[in-house]
Amino acid sequence: MGKPIYVELDINAPIEDVWETTQNPKLHERWDLRFSQIDYLPKEHDDDVQTFYYETRIGFGLRIHGLGESVGSAEKANGEKVSALKFASDQPLSLIKEGRGYWKYEQKENHTRFLTRYDYDTRFGKAGKLLDAVFRPLMGWATAWSFAALKQWLETGKRPEDSLDNHSCTFYFA
Repeated sequence: MGKPIYVELDINAPIEDVWETTQNPKLHERWDLRFSQIDYLPKEHDDDVQTFYYETRIGFGLRIHGLGESVGSAEKANGEKVSALKFASDQPLSLIKEGRGYWKYEQKENHTRFLTRYDYDTRFGKAGKLLDAVFRPLMGWATAWSFAALKQWLETGKRPEDSLDNHSCTFYFA
C-alpha cells in the first residue's frame, strides 16, 4: 500500500455551500474528475448507512464502477464537519480493490478549509503495486485539480465543465 493522498485548499465560501456541493451526488459529479456518475442507492430505513454507485469513464468506451458507503459524518460545536466513506470495486479492470477516506470542512474567518485524505488497496499483486507508482500520483493530481475546479465554481460561478484553466492546489502523500 502506498502513502495516503492528502489534498487541502481554502475556499472563499460558507461551509454550508461547500458541504452541499460536495455531498450532493449530482453536484459532486460535475466538479470531480475522478467520477463520471454518482448515484445514491435506496435505503430501506432512514437510519441505514447511505450506499452509492460510482462510475468513471477511462476512455476508449471503458468504464470502472464500484460501490461506496458513507460510513458517517459528524459536526462539532465550532461548525467543523467531517464525512467518512469506504469504496470498492469488484470489477477486474479496476486497479483499486477497496479504499477509505474522509473529507473535512473547517470554517475559518472568511473561508472554508476543505481537505481530504484517502488511501486504497490495489489488486494484481506486485504488478498492481508497480502500476500504482504511476496511478497514485495521477489520482493525487486529479483530486487536486478537482478541488481547484470546485473552488473556482464556488468563488466565481465558473462552471466546472468549462474549467480547463490551470488551477493551483497542492497535494502530497501523507
